[in-house]
Amino acid sequence: MLPLAGCSLDPYPEIPRDAPSGGHTQSQLDTTLGAIPGLTVENAAGSVSNVKGNTGYGYDLTLDPGYEVADGAALVDFLVESAWSVRTGYQPNTTIEIRFSGVPGDDFQATIAALDDGWIPDGSQTIREIPANGWTSASIWLDKNGSSAVQHGSIDNQENP
Repeated sequence: MLPLAGCSLDPYPEIPRDAPSGGHTQSQLDTTLGAIPGLTVENAAGSVSNVKGNTGYGYDLTLDPGYEVADGAALVDFLVESAWSVRTGYQPNTTIEIRFSGVPGDDFQATIAALDDGWIPDGSQTIREIPANGWTSASIWLDKNGSSAVQHGSIDNQENP
């Protein structure tokens, strides 16, 4: 067997991951999310780092009929801070994506809620929603690099949690 030069079993050791304590595990977050009445969680997970060392976290959520989001900013805040504090896997360093399927005609808008809670600077993102079917999403930027880091609030978000 020939060893491969330049390969590492631990790429990007500078990206925080698998902390022995603090925060919660992905399994604990799954249990917490599953206990929220009226909310179905299709996906809540982080990603492994890509070839550039980028990692993210994403939610795919559905609001059950007969329910409404009473405090959108509080929901977004909870989701962002929960993603940030998962100690298993990679800590997100690019974005936390919230994709939300609501009930047609509901008034929850993820981008507006993230604006209200200070995760997205005013004017930095287009509001993404389809009111006819209740779909909405928000991207919470975390990457400190690049020309758009300040515009999208990522520097402030890195310091917020």
